[in-house]
Amino acid sequence: MYIFAEPLAYLIRPFYHLVKNYGLTLIIVTVLIRLATIPLTVMSQKSTAKTQQLQPQIAEIQKKYKNDKEKMSLEMQKLYTKNKVNPMGGCLPMIVQMFVLFGFIQVVYNPLRYILQLTADQIEKIKSAVGASGAVYQVTLCGMKGVKEQITALGKQPINFDFMGIDLTQMLKGNETNIHLWIFPVLAVIATVISSIMSKKQMAQSSAGNEQAASMTNSMMAVMPVMTAWFTYIMPAGMSLYWFVSTFIQIIQQEIINRVIKKENEKQLAEGTKGKGKKSGKNN
Repeated sequence: MYIFAEPLAYLIRPFYHLVKNYGLTLIIVTVLIRLATIPLTVMSQKSTAKTQQLQPQIAEIQKKYKNDKEKMSLEMQKLYTKNKVNPMGGCLPMIVQMFVLFGFIQVVYNPLRYILQLTADQIEKIKSAVGASGAVYQVTLCGMKGVKEQITALGKQPINFDFMGIDLTQMLKGNETNIHLWIFPVLAVIATVISSIMSKKQMAQSSAGNEQAASMTNSMMAVMPVMTAWFTYIMPAGMSLYWFVSTFIQIIQQEIINRVIKKENEKQLAEGTKGKGKKSGKNN
């Protein structure tokens, strides 16, 4: 996961030095990454829409070659190639966001390395000075007494982890009585539920007639809110903030793109109907 953290850190550092706030930096970088992946999201949605249009033909192939899996696979590939559809195209944005998630986890858990660019020896010196023994996450170390003074002594400015009165180094686990730490996990779960409902509706349309795909979609969408609740419970508040902001932007993107694609499809359908009408008139 370190390979994903380094490029992300190069993006995060200048924004942190600009705004001097850890939480605000996470929001800015998350928004920028989501904006940068819009072309991939559009491509994914269009691929899903095309797959939806091919469902009658897909169902026919599945029925015709239900006892010959190899032939079915070959015919499906021919259909996708003919219509210039990539069946895996819808997965690309998810894969990219997974890599981004891995990068954020590393940066959030190791802010001394990735934001302040402290060396391993300097971090060990800080741990020794404040009496932190054993394996201690850097994000946990940042919340310990005396660490800010040690960072200052190294000629660095301590990271400002306070965001809206919430210490983003803290985890909800073990701090359940801290009401403020519930804010971002709850918002992240709500956003994930909304996103899952939207995705489930869209996937249900594209997998119509394919009971196995529909079943897998339903299971995945049911699991996502539970996973979000668990991860935001055991991870630092900074990760909960990232999760909420990323999912919230995804919802907005998804709604806008769905509307644009719907209008394009309606326009193409209207033009196709109009063209058929003219052709029929000429024949008469």
